[in-house]
Amino acid sequence: MALKKDVYKAFEDVVGPENICDDPAIMPAYHSAELAAVILPKDTAEVQAIVKLCNKFKLPFRPVCTGWTGMFPKGTLYLDLRRMNRIIEINEKNMYAVVEPYVISAQLQAELMKRGLNFCIKGAGTNCSALLRGHGHMDQTTSGDDRNHLAIEWVTPQGDIVRSGSLGSSDEWFCGDGPGPSIRAILTSAVPPGVTPGVFTKAAVKLYHWPGPSSFPVTGQSPKYTLSEIPANLMARYYSFPSVEKMWQAEIALGEAEVCYELMGFNAAMVACNITTCNEEEEVVFEKMNKEVQGPGFFVIIAGNSADDFAYKKKVLAHIIKEAGGKSLKTVEDPEVEGILLCQCIRISASIRETFRAGGAFNSIPIMGQRDLTIKWAIGAGKAKEPLIKKGYIVDDGGAFFGWGVEQGHLGKTEIFCKFDPQNTKAKEAVETWQKEQTARAFKERYFASTMGPQDEIGPALMNYHLWWQKLVKELDPNGVTPEGGALV
Repeated sequence: MALKKDVYKAFEDVVGPENICDDPAIMPAYHSAELAAVILPKDTAEVQAIVKLCNKFKLPFRPVCTGWTGMFPKGTLYLDLRRMNRIIEINEKNMYAVVEPYVISAQLQAELMKRGLNFCIKGAGTNCSALLRGHGHMDQTTSGDDRNHLAIEWVTPQGDIVRSGSLGSSDEWFCGDGPGPSIRAILTSAVPPGVTPGVFTKAAVKLYHWPGPSSFPVTGQSPKYTLSEIPANLMARYYSFPSVEKMWQAEIALGEAEVCYELMGFNAAMVACNITTCNEEEEVVFEKMNKEVQGPGFFVIIAGNSADDFAYKKKVLAHIIKEAGGKSLKTVEDPEVEGILLCQCIRISASIRETFRAGGAFNSIPIMGQRDLTIKWAIGAGKAKEPLIKKGYIVDDGGAFFGWGVEQGHLGKTEIFCKFDPQNTKAKEAVETWQKEQTARAFKERYFASTMGPQDEIGPALMNYHLWWQKLVKELDPNGVTPEGGALV
């Protein structure tokens, strides 16, 4: 769906002829042959001008940075933000960084580590935008992005520029809540449709101390990067436990002691994925690990600020693990494997193969909330899988229990998987039923407050947030130029 010549010319005048295209041979490379055009703004002023033109011509638009995209209705203008790729500022004293949308997490982290700093990188990986909201491997010490986004520059769906928090009153980026307009609930929206309409053009993210080396001695090839040597005062281990209860007791104690730089509730299947390079190798390694582990477990990284601090943290870790009956996985103690996991779980490439595990399809149920409650829910969801395992519908893949603590275990994510043959229609139907029933149970028994699911059921239990959100989006986007607003007008 090409733009009319006069409309195309108006946009071309904003960005220049080399930064807009509606060639039907190019559009499929941008997700859809039915896009109106692709346009590449270079800064906030150009984004604002484009959005105002979209309102003038009633043309829907969707901004995209590093490829984690949403829906693209027919005739959408695709805002490719790849030219907005600058790290604006790294403020070491006040510990924040200001970035544009196309700065990827790997790029920012590399610069931060040179300065003894790090930040919350989302589990999606370091190839994603540093602005991406979410949670990841280092949540134990860096929390999630609902805490870490500070001041934000936002172009609204009507083309107004809003600068939140301290940026709105003092041109400083240090705070998202003031002095100045605090609109955190709008800008970091986690409610349906799941994204804030408009365009984020700059944002400040909170930084944290990094006790490790300024750069990793990485060797190998993707997906099997490892370290030529284990850096001083860094250690990675995997521990399994006799029961979920014992595992949880150890996780609570480690959170209270604050000795773990990272704590991830990987299961043996996920560890096998992350240290192998192909499905055949993974199956062999998983079978070996599955015999070695005694039950559910978690992966930890210890990072010492000094030799003495490192020794203290290892001593506390060993004591807590022993008290809970934990057992170290010998495979992970191997320096090559330890190096792989340190590299993947700090530089965050651990999801490369997890999504494409061997032996069939995987369905999962992810929930966020109070960590102990999410674990209790997962225990019930696991028991509900047992009849399906007996019938052969689900492969017993070591429990497939997954999760991690946020802020030393105050909050957390828990996810439970099931592996099945997608060609088996009975297995597929059984898994989908299990998924729906356990998701509903999580909500009905108040293990967590989900915003995913039937809004007419969930909304009334959460102060009808979905109705307020719809009214808000309609006010922000009266012309329906965003997918969110277009669905409401």
